[in-house]
Amino acid sequence: MRIAFTSLAYPELTLGEVLERVRRFGYDGLELRVADDGQHLRPIYPVPKPELELIKSSGVKLSDLAGYASFSMPDDKERARNEEVLRTLILIVRELGAPGVRVYGGRVIDDVDKAARRIVDSLNRLVKFANDNGVLILMETHDDWVRVVNLGKLMKDLDEDVGILLDFANVVAAGENLDAVLELVKGRIRHVHVKNFKRIGGKIRYTRPDDPEGLVPIKKVVDYLRNIGYNGYLSVEWEKKWHPELEPGDEILPLYLRYLRGLLA
Repeated sequence: MRIAFTSLAYPELTLGEVLERVRRFGYDGLELRVADDGQHLRPIYPVPKPELELIKSSGVKLSDLAGYASFSMPDDKERARNEEVLRTLILIVRELGAPGVRVYGGRVIDDVDKAARRIVDSLNRLVKFANDNGVLILMETHDDWVRVVNLGKLMKDLDEDVGILLDFANVVAAGENLDAVLELVKGRIRHVHVKNFKRIGGKIRYTRPDDPEGLVPIKKVVDYLRNIGYNGYLSVEWEKKWHPELEPGDEILPLYLRYLRGLLA
């Protein structure tokens, strides 16, 4: 297994500065966030030349692109817009030489069965385009799709070439049965997010990997992944972009890297 981190850890830095951290800390790759706000790359194809040359010349491998397309919504026009965003992201992934692109199922706002059908229809419609471009679509365990009963509705009809991005901390945070989720998705896991949290005053607070108050069984899941032969990336998701009160990435990311290297050793 290889180890990456997401550029969510550095909303205050430029793309070049983030790439430099990958090399300085000794990470194997970078999960590059691609969003309309331009931190750290906008979903524009072709990739603007300055960003393209910066990434290529850095020598940093991209574990995947973290896109923001989702497909559960009942509005057909909005879903079609998200499908077009995913097509663009797939082309960007191909241009940058990354393996895959993260997408979301999205929140259920009407009915789980109908939302699952819409997600399946959209992703199955785009999987051939992704395959033709040598790109994996990676749907994250996020929102309502951390639950076994909901995931099961997707797994039975979702094209087998659509992979799962396993965020097991999301499963724990939802109070779901982690073992059941792992068993359900084990044949589809293509990328993994790693983070730890504790609860303070009933609220989630992200924390260092070895925090004795941490609630996420990182070692257990890494051992499980090793046992099923997973050989993809473990990507540290330090969400300072969304939680500015968190410790700086420069302080936390070396700790996660050392901890994960120890587990893998």
